[in-house]
Amino acid sequence: MTKILALSLSGLSSLLALTLLLSCGKPSSQDKTTAEAPPESTPQNTEPGVVHIQFVDKPVFNSALNTKTKRNTGRLEYVVFYDGFEREGYWFDEIAKNKAAAYTTSSDRAILRRYLSYFEFQDFLVHKGDSLVMSFDPAKPVVIKHAAGTYAPHDLNVEAIINQKYPGAYLTAGMADDTRMTAFKYFFDDPKESERQSARKGYEKGLYLETLENQMGSDLLPSANDLKRNSQQVLDSLHAHKHISDDVYRFYQQKYAHLPLKLAIMSGSMDSTQAARALTGSFKNLRFQDTYFNQCLDHFEKKYITSRAQWTVANHYYFRDPKESFSLAQHSSLLSPAVKDQLLFLSLGKIDNFFPDETDTYLKAFVNSVTDARLIQQAQAKYERDKLLNTTPSDLHLMAFNREQFTIEEVLEQKKGKVVYLDFWASWCAPCIEEMKYSKSILQDYEHKNLEVVFFSLDDNYMKWSKAAERLEINLTENSFKILKPEGSKFIQEHKLGSIPRYMVVGKDGKIINANAPRPSDPKIRKVLDALVAE
Repeated sequence: MTKILALSLSGLSSLLALTLLLSCGKPSSQDKTTAEAPPESTPQNTEPGVVHIQFVDKPVFNSALNTKTKRNTGRLEYVVFYDGFEREGYWFDEIAKNKAAAYTTSSDRAILRRYLSYFEFQDFLVHKGDSLVMSFDPAKPVVIKHAAGTYAPHDLNVEAIINQKYPGAYLTAGMADDTRMTAFKYFFDDPKESERQSARKGYEKGLYLETLENQMGSDLLPSANDLKRNSQQVLDSLHAHKHISDDVYRFYQQKYAHLPLKLAIMSGSMDSTQAARALTGSFKNLRFQDTYFNQCLDHFEKKYITSRAQWTVANHYYFRDPKESFSLAQHSSLLSPAVKDQLLFLSLGKIDNFFPDETDTYLKAFVNSVTDARLIQQAQAKYERDKLLNTTPSDLHLMAFNREQFTIEEVLEQKKGKVVYLDFWASWCAPCIEEMKYSKSILQDYEHKNLEVVFFSLDDNYMKWSKAAERLEINLTENSFKILKPEGSKFIQEHKLGSIPRYMVVGKDGKIINANAPRPSDPKIRKVLDALVAE
């Protein structure tokens, strides 16, 4: 497992096939929080800022894991931003086409991860409002230059220095970070093991993978401890010579301390009391709430709390019931109150991921349980459903970016005399995102031809919608809305809008002409629209 892995490009379909084969997996968390800052830290500026990235050179990225059985699984993301519990990934195809990415944050610092290969990546601590120029060329530094932020000479080169001095550091950290995929490689390398996993029934699939992932923790722990020791030597040297800033020093020190802590928890090298004491001590000294501390919390929950929960299934996944785990964590006395608050925030995100209809119930329980006011505020912003205030009878109620509410009748009435192309999407819908560039192209090409494109999001939360719309540059004042209470909408039911992406065409009289129109990437839609605008 420790030798360098051969890597090649592969697609999303391979990963989906893997998911169906194993019928279990971990939820993709997009949870957000901000750690309690130590006493010496200064208050954060809460005004949002955008981190801009521009890419140069020819796009090259080995994104898939080759195995002995020639089964490939693609890594979807090329660049990932971490902002506390908030996580946003950018696909390689998206980056390669646009040669740019942008992330909005209200924190002073965000963590930018740029993948070099499947398990290998570099993390950077970047400033709010930064502009970075990054390279695809492996012969060049990843970050070529930057603007806006103030950095010490090697702040953006720390992990390259560590990997140069201790070859294999990238791979060790990457495998320790993604122990689930490291465990999956067992199935890929051994066709008989893959057959045995396929033959297992129900929760047995999840149970075996859970056991295997814990075994990965044991296997990787010695090399992670070596990496912690070796990286500390490099960090101490760079810091002593003022080649890196205090914040960057502490960030990487945290990272390389949390990786072996996570593995020690997974492997059972610590009992519950020792692990809780280590997490509490680490949390008190946190300068940044990073993904590595969150992973420690996640595996603590799995090992000492979730392991008592019953198995359940959702979306073909078999896993321990996160609702029961949340309740068990609420009444657990293992962790300090402050650390338990963080764990409950993680647990709430898992409930929202798999059982969104029950999020409101557990959000209320969360608000009543935790004492951290900032966590409560973030949980409410992320998970509280938008309320329907408009009492006007309507087939479809909508919310604009200024939170003003409209009805679909009002919107279409305002646009009478124009052809309207409706794009129904959501931030979690990958095909919707892929089609979005074509919708935007129609919007641009028909701007002066008496045609408008209107975007309707089915996201259940303002924050999820607004962040995605801003990133996709469709945060249009009069042409972008979030659907409120779609489950009770007569419009949704009558048009059988049970799956997205979905597109409709509205005539100049304000009435729907085609309730299941061609996708924007389909050349047929241009002919339809050309004919309508010419009438």
